[in-house]
Formats: sequence, C-alpha cells, structure tokens
Amino acid sequence: MFTSTIIDERKTGIYTWDTTAAMNGCLTGLVAITAGCATVEPWAAFVIGIVAGWIYLGASALILRLKIDDAVDAIPVHMFGGAWGVLATGLFSNPTRMATADYPITNVGWFYEWGRGSGNFTLMGLQICMILFVFGWTVTVFTPFCYVLKWLNWLRIDPLEEEVGMDLSRHKGSAYQSEGSNAEAVAELTASRRNLMLDTSGSGKGGNSFYAKSFKRGSKKEEEKDVDPADNANLSGSEHAQEEQTA
Repeated sequence: MFTSTIIDERKTGIYTWDTTAAMNGCLTGLVAITAGCATVEPWAAFVIGIVAGWIYLGASALILRLKIDDAVDAIPVHMFGGAWGVLATGLFSNPTRMATADYPITNVGWFYEWGRGSGNFTLMGLQICMILFVFGWTVTVFTPFCYVLKWLNWLRIDPLEEEVGMDLSRHKGSAYQSEGSNAEAVAELTASRRNLMLDTSGSGKGGNSFYAKSFKRGSKKEEEKDVDPADNANLSGSEHAQEEQTA
C-alpha cells in the first residue's frame, strides 16, 4: 500500500491509499510463503512477503499494459506470487529447518550454500524446473481448451451484456457501487430480453434454448454481421418465468 501511494503521488501529486493494493499485496505474500513455509526462517519469510508485494504491483501494471482481462488480479497474485515463492524456497531454505521438516539437507537454499563455501545450484535449479513445468503444463492443457471455447463462441459474452457488466446482466445486481454505469445499455438489454421472451414464449422454447441457437449461429463469422447483438442475451430460468408471467 505504501509503495502504491508513493507511485501515485509521483504520478499525480496526490496521496491516495489503495486498500485493494494492500489486500492483494497481503494475498501475494501468503501465496509466496506457501512453498517454503516449513524451510525458511521468520526473517526470510518477512523478506519474501515484502518482495511479493512489489512483484504484485509490477505484475498488475504489466497485465494492464498487455491488455489482459483479469478483473481480480488473480494472475499477479497467484501466478507471479506463486512463482516467486517457489524461487524463494530455492534461495532461503535453511538446513536446520529442512532437517526438522524431514527433508534431506544435501542441497539447501542457494544463499546457505554460499555460507558453506559452495555454489551448489541443485535445489535452486529444481525450483526453476518446477516453475517451467507448471507453465508448460498449463499452456499445453489450457490453450486448446480456450481455442475450443472460442470456436464455439463461448469464450466471451454478448457485447451488450459486456457493456452493461455481468453483475447486472448475469447476476441480477451490482456487486460494486459504480457511478459510470451505462443507463442506455442497461435499458437496451432489458428491452431486448423482454422482446426475446415475447418472440419465444409462443413457440414453447425457453430462453436458454434460444441462447444455444444464438451461439451456434454466432460461431459463423459470415453470419455474425446479420445478427442483432441483443439476440444473444442470456436469460436464466427464473427471469424467464418472471417475465413470461408479466407478459
């Protein structure tokens, strides 16, 4: 929180206290200490936590620059914080604590290897291999999964629902107070859903069935241009029932 305050003051000349940065910084510290919680000294845990907060701020700024949609900063907290924690284990693992935790002490934290007069990089090298394996496994498994979702047109919601915000369009209420809500988009989405229910209620098809059809239709690029974005609005069963009764 203090670091983000200093950065904001240098940019804007105004002191602000970002509680989100404080909480996510704490979370990143908790993630980072998980790997080495049994093998590092308390002073090392403090250092790991402080560095984790700085890593969070840097990673959060990076994903914004890369235009990656991560509304809750899960990537900075868990991916970057977790990777730092694994590396920190290779740096700070204490021989005495490793023995107490029933780990072999042939290879210890790199900083302690220096104290032995050795440059043994084995434990640190294993930690780096672990990070590379996790990255490789995630990319190998999740990339095809996302491509399949994209091919099915299931990766993103309807543009109108996106503009309104999923808190309102999918979860029936705002989770956060927002003064910048697009009232026109909200009204358009509401009218589109009402018209959609009137169009489908006579055929006996529920909103979810129509939604599935719109996905199938929207998966073809040449047909997307002819589809009204409002047609893709999803309607839950309870909302369908309420609006059908009203109609």
